[in-house]
Amino acid sequence: MSKINKNSFIPPFYQLATILEQKIYSGEWKPGQSLPSENELGREYELSRTTVRKCLNMLAERGLISAQQGRGTFVSRPSLDRATFVMDEFKVEMEQLGKEPGYRLVHVRFLKELPEFAINLGMTADQGILYYCRLLTADGETMAVEHKYMCYSKGKPILENEFQYKAFSEVIAINTDILPVRSQAILTAEVAGEREANLLNISLGSPVFKLQQVLYSNEGKPVGIGLFYYRGDRYNLVSDIQPLKGDR
Repeated sequence: MSKINKNSFIPPFYQLATILEQKIYSGEWKPGQSLPSENELGREYELSRTTVRKCLNMLAERGLISAQQGRGTFVSRPSLDRATFVMDEFKVEMEQLGKEPGYRLVHVRFLKELPEFAINLGMTADQGILYYCRLLTADGETMAVEHKYMCYSKGKPILENEFQYKAFSEVIAINTDILPVRSQAILTAEVAGEREANLLNISLGSPVFKLQQVLYSNEGKPVGIGLFYYRGDRYNLVSDIQPLKGDR
């Protein structure tokens, strides 16, 4: 992609973010290099300054660029001096095990009220909350279950395959007027309760990894909360930090 398709259902800011991201990953734009100004990007891609800024905020949240007051915006140099532990990407891990990964949407509900844990995290149901539950499978066997709550306007349709295949932050960014700009995740080791044991087809009390993720708007308001339960016998914690492509 090198141009913005104004007729696409994908928002222009998201299309631009994809274009600029590829320039960074391909090495065309190298760490420390200055980006064109918001006005220059707007003229080149025929977008408003607000749309360009929304794109740059997304790339900054991903750690790809950083703004320096009075100087401009630059491609970030990757930080390699600390370990960051993450869950292995599900599709990759299952393929490495020789299994066929899959996703199954269990249900979708529009809620007028939030569960207590979401309220305690500061989330509010101003226009309503969309809740959906998804299973991650390998060769038809359930490996993980995900519960997601997002601020949502009931009048905006979402395609079913977006729930199944897109990242949580992307679903929110594409289908609402809200751009998540910060994510906080807490990982704990727990035992499976009755609901998770039934969904994962494991014994009650089996070990699971619980990942609680909160996505925040630019105003610091929680706009999405995810609870992810992964089978403890299928996942590892891995730290693998590498420079961006093109970094020398």
